[in-house]
Amino acid sequence: MSIRGIGIDYSNICTDYNTSYLDRDNTDPDTKKCMKKVMTWTKEFVSALLEEFDYKLYNLSSTTPLKIDDVASKRFLFYSLEKEIVLQSYVLDKEYVEYPSLGAWESENKNSLLIRNDEDGGSIYFYVDKNPEVRKWIEEKLEKFSLDEVEFEAKQ
Repeated sequence: MSIRGIGIDYSNICTDYNTSYLDRDNTDPDTKKCMKKVMTWTKEFVSALLEEFDYKLYNLSSTTPLKIDDVASKRFLFYSLEKEIVLQSYVLDKEYVEYPSLGAWESENKNSLLIRNDEDGGSIYFYVDKNPEVRKWIEEKLEKFSLDEVEFEAKQ
C-alpha cells in the first residue's frame, strides 16, 4: 500500500502574526486572529471532506464519532510554549474500524483518510492511500495552496 500525505502549512491560510509560530497561548491580537482563521478554515475544509465522501471522524481506537471541533481546535492545531503539543491522529471513514496503532492503519485501511497534526504546530497533514478520488478532490480544493508531499511514518 502506498500512503502519501499532503501537508498544508498554515502560511497558506494566514501570515499576519507576530511570532515565529502560532503559539496557542499567545494573546497578541494578530496571532489570535490568525489562529482563528486557521481553525475556521480547518473546520470548513474537514466538514466539506466529511460531506463529500460520507465520512465520519474517529480516533484510532474509539467507536464514538468525534466532532469537527476536535480537529479545528487550538489544542490539535497549534504548539504551546508552555504545554508543547500532543501529536494526534484522526481517521475519516464511512464506519468505525479499530486500529490499535498507526502501523495497523497503514497496513489495514481500505479507503479511509488520516489527519495528523504537526509536532511544531505549523502544519496539518492528510494521508490517503491510492484512493485517487479523495486525493484528487483534496488537491483540487487546495489548488491555490503550496502543498508538501510527505511520506507516512507510523510513529506517534
